[in-house]
Amino acid sequence: MNKGNVIHRRKDDDEVRFEELFKFHYPRLIFFANRFLNDMATAEELVSETFAALWENRDKYSLDSCFSGLLYKMVQNRCLNYIKHQKIENEYVQYLIKKNLLTERSSFEEDKLIAKEFESHIQEAINHLPQRCRQVFKLSRFEHKQNKEIADILNISKKTVERQMSIALQKLRLGLQHLLTLLILFF
Repeated sequence: MNKGNVIHRRKDDDEVRFEELFKFHYPRLIFFANRFLNDMATAEELVSETFAALWENRDKYSLDSCFSGLLYKMVQNRCLNYIKHQKIENEYVQYLIKKNLLTERSSFEEDKLIAKEFESHIQEAINHLPQRCRQVFKLSRFEHKQNKEIADILNISKKTVERQMSIALQKLRLGLQHLLTLLILFF
């Protein structure tokens, strides 16, 4: 393709000219941008943004012999702005880390995730209890019922409630022993 032919086409043929310019310059501009950024995906994105801006403002530019230089300058400016923005962003992250603002937030999110994981293990251990132990345990711990109330609800003796609760706690301690070790390690 001859660049001169693209430049001298009529104004009403904008889409065709733009497509030809895009096909001609796009790979070269990506290579050019990648030399600044050392990141091919970002280079492609910035070059695409440049062409999008050029298309939106096509009536402001003439496709004369200086067009190629203008295009390279536009890409260069976008690359430099991107690098400057990344530098500012990195400095801000470093500031947050230095002031312990970033680590507290991520630590809080990690704590929520760990708590959810522990909760699922505990629920699984409760579900593996024998039925009567599970009923007694849930009434005692989740519904905050007294042993006498539990005995009345389940129509069993208070001594049976105490024994079932003892069995439930013993089985849960054994079943959740590995979580206790993890808690000690993490906290």
